[in-house]
Amino acid sequence: MGIEMVKLRGDLQFASFAPDHLSPNDRDLLKATRLAEVALPEVPDRMEIKLLPSRAVRFARKESGGIVSFMPTYTRELREWAPDVIIENAFSWLTPRSYQTYSVAKRLGIPVVYYDPGDVIPIGSKHRVMALWESSVFSDIAGIITFNAGGARRFVDKYDYPPQRIHVIPKPVDVGRFRNTEDRREQGRLRLGLKDNHVAVGYLGRLARYKGSASLLEAARVAMNDHGLSDLRFVFVGGTLTSTEAGKDYELPNTQVTGMIPNSDIPEVLAALDIVVFPDLTNPGAFPTAVAETMAAGKAIIAGLGSNTKLVPLRHGETALFVPPSSPEAILDQLRVLVEDPDRVGRLGKAVGDFAAANMDYPVVAARWLEVIDRACSLRQIKDR
Repeated sequence: MGIEMVKLRGDLQFASFAPDHLSPNDRDLLKATRLAEVALPEVPDRMEIKLLPSRAVRFARKESGGIVSFMPTYTRELREWAPDVIIENAFSWLTPRSYQTYSVAKRLGIPVVYYDPGDVIPIGSKHRVMALWESSVFSDIAGIITFNAGGARRFVDKYDYPPQRIHVIPKPVDVGRFRNTEDRREQGRLRLGLKDNHVAVGYLGRLARYKGSASLLEAARVAMNDHGLSDLRFVFVGGTLTSTEAGKDYELPNTQVTGMIPNSDIPEVLAALDIVVFPDLTNPGAFPTAVAETMAAGKAIIAGLGSNTKLVPLRHGETALFVPPSSPEAILDQLRVLVEDPDRVGRLGKAVGDFAAANMDYPVVAARWLEVIDRACSLRQIKDR
């Protein structure tokens, strides 16, 4: 997002502070130990990425999370940089970096804006205890940007944060990168071995029960014996990593498992699909990047949300079809609806693609972030008078 904001504002200088070591959860996936070994994005003038010495400690064995990272020199670096405003990820609870940021911001009078990916995590006893310390930090936060209304609710309930200072702005995505073309669709379907009569039903993400992949597998198993669904081909785009699932478990006559593929290949694979199913977006509640990319690609979406409709900016019957989380029967019911009405697949895809272009494209979202940042800076000026 920093790159996009720098592009929009000629007076903006931006520094991104990051740990020099990769998280232990990412090392096996990326086959690297240090961030510098991974291809970093090219950044424009007036922007720099500062890699700081770091140490990571694992406090829980999880497929994601369970790691805390320390950057000992961050406090000094931030104090020397002395920015006009600080933007920071709040995570599900504050990290050591959060307290380092707070100490510098408090001392120098720098406004802080938190951004949040919208993960809706149950507030248990540990969260309530931590909130006793965290609330004093949140009382000084100038504003919060969150990707969904569910995330906004978390800050109000957990920290009693003023809702008028929370800004719900959808997750950004490069819409142009995911737009369909006939050539891209043809290449994608050729890559996946899809025939002209096949209706490609996709799943994007890790093959893991908490994401509901097994429920879509069960739907595929039932569809094998349903004449009305005989043209469906279920494409599982993702790998198992450290989960208890195994790729071979997903191999049926009407399925295909791609394993992990580079992000650069995702637009082509998405173009090949007709329908994309996210069986469970509630465990934990989130707005995954895969959903944003599917919206940008203009694909008909079946989303396992149940009553948790504030997790993603979708509307049942208009830009997606909602089902209860991890329900093979409900997924099959909606697939039958779409198979019987192919035009509806196109209508849903166009509607969600139009929404993404108008509300989620990087320049659009960056402009809205800048509005929040400008407001935070103006509050500082008022305090300084």
